[in-house]
Amino acid sequence: MQSATALIDSFIKAIGDSEILNNSCQAIRAYENKSLPVPIKKTYFSFSAEENKLYFSDDGNGNKSEINSVKISVSCFIPLTLSPALIYTLTETVMTVLMNSNENIIGISLGKAEYDSDVDAFRIKGILHFQTEKII
Repeated sequence: MQSATALIDSFIKAIGDSEILNNSCQAIRAYENKSLPVPIKKTYFSFSAEENKLYFSDDGNGNKSEINSVKISVSCFIPLTLSPALIYTLTETVMTVLMNSNENIIGISLGKAEYDSDVDAFRIKGILHFQTEKII
């Protein structure tokens, strides 16, 4: 079973290595800090595990597979001084970099930009879908 924590670590590293984020952006684990500063002054990409499934499959010919499916939630928080339309493009870029960094990411999805009253910022929520299959 793939550890969701290890995946998140690899995603944060991939973002750091890609140099797509400048000093006004930061990739973090969700709940890493007690809370984000309010109001936020820079862009945050926050990662948390949403789901981790391990199941087994039989193809009818006696071949068994172990399938591990993981969903990682990615929330992008941006200051109200930035345009949600512009930051949507940055979020798409970050998600694409992550997808290209790991061949087992089978899909990404992004929601719409919404106001988050908890941090007085805009938030875009995304999901990274990761899956591995091995014959056992």
